Amino acid sequence: MACSFTVRIRGGPLEGMRWVATSGTSFIRGSYESFKTEAYQRYVEAGDVVYDIGGHVGYYAVVASVLAGERGKVFTFEPRPLNIAYIKKHISVNGLTNIEVIEAAVSDCSGSAKFESRTGTGTGRLSVGGDLEVTTVVLDDLIDGSRYPAPDFLKIDIEGGEVGALRGVERSISSYRPKLLVATHGDEEHRFVLGFLERHNYDFEVLNEDGPRGDTEMLAIPRI
Repeated sequence: MACSFTVRIRGGPLEGMRWVATSGTSFIRGSYESFKTEAYQRYVEAGDVVYDIGGHVGYYAVVASVLAGERGKVFTFEPRPLNIAYIKKHISVNGLTNIEVIEAAVSDCSGSAKFESRTGTGTGRLSVGGDLEVTTVVLDDLIDGSRYPAPDFLKIDIEGGEVGALRGVERSISSYRPKLLVATHGDEEHRFVLGFLERHNYDFEVLNEDGPRGDTEMLAIPRI
């Protein structure tokens, strides 16, 4: 298995924790997406419930786990088997007990869909021409206040699927007003997210002002 050999992380908020060597050198250096990591450090608090949509190899789930602490809970959603294996390995080797892995993609329709996995580990996405059949879930159908409690912090980074994911969690966002970290991956998706945030009375800041066109990371906070 490609994710069997682990090393110590050399810097950042996860310094000293173990990480799969083949998952990416920026994780090992502790330099992965520092702008987004800093947003987590500012806004994820002890005891928070964090929903991590687009788990990738588990970096943000583990960051959230550390910040939320023993009283907190992290739900990370990832449909791709390779990434799921990485996430589970990172949970296991670090002895984390407050992360739950949901092996599914998040959308506005429950059931199944095609997923494109013939890409890098961080760029897979739902696609009608995808090579992999995956389970899809709707967050509003899942969040019930007990088994899946209301989110305090909700991160969505799913390579163009953000429109469907937000439509499928709109009721919960209206009711519970979590802090949001949303990555958009195209002009149309970006316009939708801007309208969504305005409609739901959120202020936002762009975290990657110098990011590539069509790839924008936004941290959104509900207005008082």
